[in-house]
Amino acid sequence: MRSFFGEYSGTDQLTLEKFLQTLAKLPPDTIQSALRKGAVTIQRGGRGKILRERNPSLILKSKDKVWLHFDQKVLSFPEFQNPELIGETSHYGVWFKPAGIMSQGNQAGDHTSILRAVELKKRKEVYLVHRLDRETAGLMLIAYNSKAAHALSELFQKNAIEKTYEAIVVGELKEGYRDTIDASLDGKKAITHFEVLISERGLSLLRIKIETGRLHQIRRHLDHIGLPVLGDPKYGKNNKNRDGLKLLARSVKFIDPWSKSEVSFTYPDSLEF
Repeated sequence: MRSFFGEYSGTDQLTLEKFLQTLAKLPPDTIQSALRKGAVTIQRGGRGKILRERNPSLILKSKDKVWLHFDQKVLSFPEFQNPELIGETSHYGVWFKPAGIMSQGNQAGDHTSILRAVELKKRKEVYLVHRLDRETAGLMLIAYNSKAAHALSELFQKNAIEKTYEAIVVGELKEGYRDTIDASLDGKKAITHFEVLISERGLSLLRIKIETGRLHQIRRHLDHIGLPVLGDPKYGKNNKNRDGLKLLARSVKFIDPWSKSEVSFTYPDSLEF
């Protein structure tokens, strides 16, 4: 990735697109693609938040700081479109993130993320309140305004949102077997509960609930007890799978902060062997 930075110090009516062409000396269509796909950020007047900017016709002001994080490989990835909606209210929606899709973008762009896809679908800014690993498929709760984002984030912080996962692991266990893994991760408390739903051909389908949200908690915990998730590219041995990681965030349940009633959303399809 190549990063370009410039601070505008002129007084002319210069557009962001023209400034970027001079700054990076890239073809106009490349600049337009980078803008559309979220690779450009700007800090107005050199103060305050640094935000993505997509408008090529934006007129720059003195002391505006501009960044272009150019990665041709990232820009060549197809845009994620038509995300699947599971359910929504006026405050939030529950959307399905396929495996391989990012929760949100990075410096090089956000066109491959579910957050951007939902923004385009809803035609307004939306807010991420939690994340899933890129390799993990499943349900994501996305807020439709800043107040909703704050309320839902508080629920996550209070561990008041019950999430249920499914995973196919290498290892055949007795159906109905239940266990809890409480091995600390990164020096912090971590608790994972699981139940065996199906076992066959040396594999087991687990239903999983977690009490904590450590980095890669489910994947690390299951590998720790010798049950690596099938297709995990980072943890476990002898668990390769051409179809990718077999981990699914299948359901979420919580007390809706607005209706004060319990709501539950479940993805209709279970993992298959």
